[in-house]
Parts: sequence; structure tokens; C-alpha cells
Amino acid sequence: MTASSASAGERHVEIERKFDVPGAAALPDLTTIDVVAHAVAPEPAHLDAVYYDTPALTLIHAKVALRRRTGGHDAGWHVKTTGEHGRIERHWPIDPAAPDEIPAGALRLVEVWAKPDELAPVARIQTTRTATELSDAEQRPLAEIADDEVRTTDLRDGTVRQWHEWEAELAERLDDAPDSPGALLLRVVSEHLIAAGARPSSAVAKLQRALGLDRGAHATAAQAVAHIAQGLAADLDARLDDAIADRPDGVHQARIVIRRLRSLLDVYGVFVDPSVVRAARRRLKRLGDDLGAARDAEVRARDAERQVLQLQGVPAAKRLVGRLSEPAWRVYAAAHAQLTADLTDRRRSDIADQLHRLTAPEAASPEGQADAVPALRAQLAEAVASLVVDDHRLVEIWEQLHTPGAGARARLRFEHALHEVRKDGRRIRYATEAVSLGLSDTPLQVLERADAKRLAKAAKRLQDLLGDHRDDSLFADHVLHVAADDERARSTQRAALPYYLLALHARERGAEALGRYGETRDELLAAAKVVLDF
Repeated sequence: MTASSASAGERHVEIERKFDVPGAAALPDLTTIDVVAHAVAPEPAHLDAVYYDTPALTLIHAKVALRRRTGGHDAGWHVKTTGEHGRIERHWPIDPAAPDEIPAGALRLVEVWAKPDELAPVARIQTTRTATELSDAEQRPLAEIADDEVRTTDLRDGTVRQWHEWEAELAERLDDAPDSPGALLLRVVSEHLIAAGARPSSAVAKLQRALGLDRGAHATAAQAVAHIAQGLAADLDARLDDAIADRPDGVHQARIVIRRLRSLLDVYGVFVDPSVVRAARRRLKRLGDDLGAARDAEVRARDAERQVLQLQGVPAAKRLVGRLSEPAWRVYAAAHAQLTADLTDRRRSDIADQLHRLTAPEAASPEGQADAVPALRAQLAEAVASLVVDDHRLVEIWEQLHTPGAGARARLRFEHALHEVRKDGRRIRYATEAVSLGLSDTPLQVLERADAKRLAKAAKRLQDLLGDHRDDSLFADHVLHVAADDERARSTQRAALPYYLLALHARERGAEALGRYGETRDELLAAAKVVLDF
């Protein structure tokens, strides 16, 4: 940074690249780059900036930014303009006696575009930044990689947006002239960041995204699906590593990403070529089934351990822990071993290739050329409509269960109907989160964040309610199956008692959950009515 007069402000040049980052991505080790010897990250800084512009956003359209920022090493008033290489930034200190007063030098710099009396706050950007400083073997600075968690408020209408991004900024002694060391370094750093799951940002600057002016805000529906699928695909790759290594909750988290991807295709797949969607669905379903076999066994084992502890004082209860959990853990171990054997590098590469095909521009269907925001909203409303249809069918079958002659066949139809409604709730939840800013890192503002959270939470409550009912039903079946194989339980009521108590309690919990189905469904439909005008 070179000093100049107070009128002109301190000046330096920014040459940077910006990247959108999926929530699970971690900054890679950049010391593997030949020229980088050191990577040092100090404690995170909390930055709070207010941007000023005219009502017509004259400055931003001229690629000029005027802000007052607190926090970090360069707190003060800043004016950014575009130079031959990168952005030119000038600084002025904040006057403690008049912190909201724009310095005269800054006003003179922007008056070619805006009159002082036209300037007013238009956006607030709050950033938690962890800046990793890269240097060479001689400790000369090379670049700074900023890992930013961003929350913005559009002060014109109160819209809040959130996202995660990385910025790679060259040290000021370098530039990005063709074939220069700086240009080479930026290219290699960018390759490493993209390999770690990042993708080039949809906005040139945070301010653009804060004001809804980024490219993603005007994307087609197919582009939006591609953006979301790309982020989830990167997340899946990391989660599969955790599942294969049998890290805590690894299988469960990988299965959740699969469900997010399948929900994305179920609700928004119409915007992508049907053959591409079918191929991706087949691979995701098979992988989901493989993960599900292990996860369901894990749930049964943990349920057994937890539920037996609640039978304090019941004769012969302690011996049930091993008898109920050990078979489930054996199933888990076998399913996990099979998963590990089946998830070869070739299969994972095939899955990654199929997911990548979803993101290719040529994969867009004719419907995918529509503007993203209204098209995605319409498909989300269709997902809610599917829930309504399946709910009507469920209620009809439920009523038939209480009529004379209803038997096992009616019960199976009822369980199938419950399964369909549970899937509807899951689709609505994940499809809502996919297009809600800050949850899947999409730059779109399809739903207001507060509305999206309300709808997603209501869908999650329905999903959890019916998921708990299913888990309780499966657990009761597991308990009775183990009891039938227990010779002591077959011969004495004392040994059989804890089995039947566990099964009874599980059935009671399942019945209680179904008793809350109506109100939980109504909460979801009420949220959908408010959010989607459903």
C-alpha cells in the first residue's frame, strides 16, 4: 500500500478472484504449490461495512464502490474504482467525532458520478473473515486467501442474504499481466480451490449479490439446478470419504446428501434432459439403498441401547442390550463392509460423471430455459400439491382400517401411503432449502429467507414425525423377531417381559406420532399457503 495525501487517500491495487463455496468445503493445503512455502492464518476478523450509493445505484453501475468499514486491519472509508489491472482502492480514516460523515476526499473522487446529497446507505455487509497469508521461502508475500462467511442486508427493502465464499488476492508486489508470476500463481491457486469444491463466483463483488444484481439472480432454471447440483456433488464426495472411513455419523451424513440430490431431481428435474436425470437417479437410488442398509441397522442398534436403559427395574432387562443391539451391529458391519467394497474408485467416478452431466449447459431441457425464480417457485408448489394428493389417499386408507374386514392388505396399503407422504415432506424440505440463500449456497433469492425457513421447518417436522413412526415400527418388529429366537424368552414370562414391554412402548410411540399427523400436516400446508400462495 502506498501512502498519499489525506485528500487523495491511501491507495492500493486489488487483483483477486472470487469463488462460491459449498458449506462442507474446506480450504485446501496451498503449500503444495511449488512457489508457496508458508501459509499462515491469524484469528478470524469480523468486518462490518455500509455501502453508499444513489437511489438509481449510479456508483455500482459505474463499477465504483463507496463504503465505511469497521473491523480488520484496514477499517475506514474506502472508494474502489477499476484500473488497468484489478481494482484501485483508496482509504480514509473514520472521524470519531463524525463517523457517518463521508470524507471530503472520497466525495471529490465520486462526484463525477454522484452528487453528495444523493448518497445514502444502500447495503450492509457483515463478514467473518479468516485470511490465510501465502509467502515464499524468503517470507515474501504472494497472496491472501480470504475464507468469508457473509451476511448482507439490502437497506432498500430489508432483504437478507447469506453465503460462503473464498477470495484469492495477489500481494501488491505482483500483477496478473499475461504469463507473469502473479498470473501463474492465480491460475494454480484457482485450480486448487476449484478442486476443493469451489466454483467461480456468480458476482463480481459482494455488493452486487447483496443488492440482487449478481448473475445468479437472473439465471435460467437449468442453470440454477446445475449450480445446486454442483455444490451437492462436491459435498457428496467428501461425505462418502467419511462414510467409507466409518467416521462418526459418516454414513448418515452421506445418506442425507443423497436425499438432497434425489429431492432436487424429483422436484426440479423437469429443467434437465430426462435421460440425464434418469441416469443420475438410478445411481443415486442404488447408492442410497447401500447407505440405507447400514444406516437402518445403526438406528436399530442405538435404539435398542437407548430404550433398554428406560426399563430400569424390569426383571431380566439388562440382558436385552446385547441380544438386541449386537445383531443390529453385525448387520451394520456387514452392510458397511459391502458398501466399502462396492464403492470402488471406478463407481465413484461414474457417479461423479453422471452428476457432472446434470451441470452441463447442453443438459438443459426446453423448460429449463425459463427464468429461474418463477419456474423454481412453480415446481416447489407442485411438490406441495403432490403432498395434498397423497395425504387424501392416506386419509382414505386410514378410515378404511377401522371398517369391519380390514386386514393385513389394508395395513400394507396404509404403510405404503405413509411412506409416500413422508417422501413428500422430505422433498419439500430439501427442495426449499436448495433454493434458499445460505442453505445450499445458491445465489438465487427464490424465497425470502424467513419464509423459506418456515416452510422447510414445517416440512421437516412432518418428515421427522413419520420417520420416527417408521423407526418405532421397525424397532418393534426387530424386538419381537429377536424374542422369538430367544429360548429363555420362549420358556419363561420373566425373560419375555422386557421384550414385550419394549415392543409395546415402540408401538405406543408410533401411535402417538400418528395422532399428531393431522396438525403437523396442517402446519405445513399453512406455511406453503403463506410462502407460495398455494
